Amino acid sequence: MRIFTYTILAMVFSLSGCSSQKKLVDNPPFELGQATCQAWKGGRAETGSGMLLEIPVLSENLENIKIQQAYFRGMLADVAVTSNEGNWVAKANFTNNNAGKPDMVMHEDATKEVGNQPPSKQVKFPFELGSDECVISYMDGDTVKYFKIEGIKETKARIYQ
Repeated sequence: MRIFTYTILAMVFSLSGCSSQKKLVDNPPFELGQATCQAWKGGRAETGSGMLLEIPVLSENLENIKIQQAYFRGMLADVAVTSNEGNWVAKANFTNNNAGKPDMVMHEDATKEVGNQPPSKQVKFPFELGSDECVISYMDGDTVKYFKIEGIKETKARIYQ
């Protein structure tokens, strides 16, 4: 009887994990233009580097819609919708700040190592995407939905001096 109970519990927990997977929407309630991405690199090592993703928003009625985040090339960034010469553009800036390792105190007295930070845990990326694909998350009322964009064009990299 115990084995039967454990089997039922295991099945319930394994099936509940499927409901947390993110599902993509085929037709979002807004229209997007041709997305572009541009690699950038700062003039100093501490500035870092990154990728700027720009997506023209062709729809003018975004009252109940709030574009939140973009998933692109294994990275996640917040999206800001701004006006560019009268046109709306959704921008996400994916930064790689590899300024080096943080300062750590190594001492024979363990109490002097209190301020050291543990390494950050890698988060599993929720989507399988190609190098020219991106997923946008947006709020439609009270529901978070996801939309996949394909065919992102990469422009010439920008190197800051």
